[in-house]
Parts: sequence; C-alpha cells; structure tokens
Amino acid sequence: MGAAKTPVLWTTGAPGTGKSTTAWGLYTRLTQAGGSVAYVDIDQLGLIGPPPGGGDAAHAIKAANLLRVLEVLRGTAQVVVSGVVDPAKPYVEGPDFDLTLIRLTCDRDELRSRFLGRGSPAAALPDLFAVADVYDRAGFGEAMDTTGQRPEQTVEALFRRCTLDAGTVRTPDAGQPQPGPVTVVTGPTAIGKSTAAFSALRDLWERGMPVAYVDLAQLGFAHPGPDPALEAALLSAVWRGYRDAGAKRLIVVAREFRPEHRRVFDAVTVVHLDADDATLTERVRRRAEGESALLAGDELRGAPPGVRDRVAARAVAEAARMRRSGGDRVVLDTSGQEPAETAAALLAELAQ
Repeated sequence: MGAAKTPVLWTTGAPGTGKSTTAWGLYTRLTQAGGSVAYVDIDQLGLIGPPPGGGDAAHAIKAANLLRVLEVLRGTAQVVVSGVVDPAKPYVEGPDFDLTLIRLTCDRDELRSRFLGRGSPAAALPDLFAVADVYDRAGFGEAMDTTGQRPEQTVEALFRRCTLDAGTVRTPDAGQPQPGPVTVVTGPTAIGKSTAAFSALRDLWERGMPVAYVDLAQLGFAHPGPDPALEAALLSAVWRGYRDAGAKRLIVVAREFRPEHRRVFDAVTVVHLDADDATLTERVRRRAEGESALLAGDELRGAPPGVRDRVAARAVAEAARMRRSGGDRVVLDTSGQEPAETAAALLAELAQ
C-alpha cells in the first residue's frame, strides 16, 4: 500500500478577496492546534525577471516551482497555499499530493471596499473587476462566497476541511551544491534587508539581467520549525527552478545564513547590513507604521508600542551578536541611511 498523499489546500481569487489573509490564518490556526503544516505564498515562487522569464511565463514558473516545493514538503500533514492561478490552466498535478482549490469570491461592492481598504488605488478598480470577471467565467476550483464574512469566519470554515495531525516529514536533502553567482543579504531584524535587496533586484531587471530572488524567511513557514535543513532543501529546489527558467544570478535575503544554507551553493558572497542602535530602533518604528511591504508573518505592522520596544531590543541584541560572529562577508554600515541610500550601496556591491 502506497504512502498517503499530502493534502494541499490552495486559496485563490481576485485581488482583495482575502486569499492571503485566509491562508495565513489557516496556517496560524493549524500551528496553534499543534498540527504539522506548511504555508506557501505562490508569488514567492515566481520572483524572476525580466521578461520573458518573468512575464507571461510567470504562471508556469510558479507552478513548476510549487511542484518542487511540494516534493520537499512531502509527509507534512497539511500544506496551505495562497495566490493567483492561471485561469486557462488553474491546477498543478502530482502523484504525491491531493489538491483542493478554493476560489474565494465576494460581491463587487465588498470587493471594492476591501481593495481600497488595503490602500490600493481607485484607478485600478476597472482592472480588478476585469480580473474578477475572468475568474468567475472560468469557474475553476470550488467557489466560496465570503461576502459579509469576517476573515476569521472564512478561516474557521476551511479549518474544518484541513488535516490536523502530527505528520511525518522525511529528512530533506538539498542535493549537490549548485552554481551561482549567488549574493546573500543578511542582517538583524528590521535593518532593511528586503527593501534594499528588492530595490537592487528591480534595478538589475531594468538593465536586462536575468536575476532571481528568494526571501528565505518566506520559504520557512513550517510547523514544527524553524528547520534550517528544510529551508536549505526548499532554497535548493526553488533555485533549480529559477535556473531552468533562465536565471543567471540569485539574490537571497536571510536574517542569518546558516551552514545548512551555505551548503546549497558551491560559492556565495555574503553582504551583511549593520546599523547603530538608534537607527535600528527608528527602523522598527517605521516598519510598525507600515513603511515597508507587507509580507506573511510580519510581526511589526500595526504593532503597539510595547511590541515595538521588544522587537527593537531584540534587533539591537541581534546586531551586536552578529558583529561578534565575524565570518567571510562584506559589511555595509547603514547607520542613518534612508532606504534608497542602502539600496544604492548594495547595488554597488552587486555590480562588483
């Protein structure tokens, strides 16, 4: 008798329907209940450009990488995925997982309210409604009307359809070291790693360079965890996918680049961002007030002063510990810098 298939629940829908909020809520709910669970944001599996690698081919790249990720996660009791799908080919298929695709919907008035309520521009509403119409006409997956529902109600309805179990995840193997060039950007909490690295990435795309990007934290949502070996296996799988799609270079963002991560590559350049205590404290405040992009697991967006203070103290302690650790790396002191200045300094290092 063969091994049981890994259940995968994928929430999709037009922007504003709540797919990411619902999926993250499910992951959190399953984690709190003690389940073996992993969360994957499909958008994190398609960060490669410029076109054609990241243009019309984006859906295919994400789907192929998702299959690689699901292979690494085989044995997890429940995998939760969020993100848009290609209406012309909305499914991914594999022999080792059982996919449930949930297409979240709501009426147009509520969709408008949700879209504008998250800060999206009113000028984009016609495009939003056009996408919603395409999804409705395609009719893929299982439609779930969330009109009038609070996010926690949607989560609770889908939680009952998830597998809550301890699970048995095999020990992942990252395989043979892979070629680069690979640049890893490290630094303490709230230093501005993702902001600087993504800004540099866009600049390289504008120059026509086929570069891929991985935020290691966004690949690490698995319970129980964190597990550096699992992160390394996922990093290896996604980089193989990006190389197959034409990427010639990789930028990785990681708070810390551990030995398990380093073994994924045959050679890496580590650029470590540092800053003084006052700068770190100020950046924590800015993050809490919504200055940076919202990513899954963000502990600072909208956090009250008490939480900010604790995170700032942790960031300062991390920075001090990282200074003492040394290692083979380039250190950029970003004290007092604005994000654009840090991005420019990082880009200069990448250019070398």
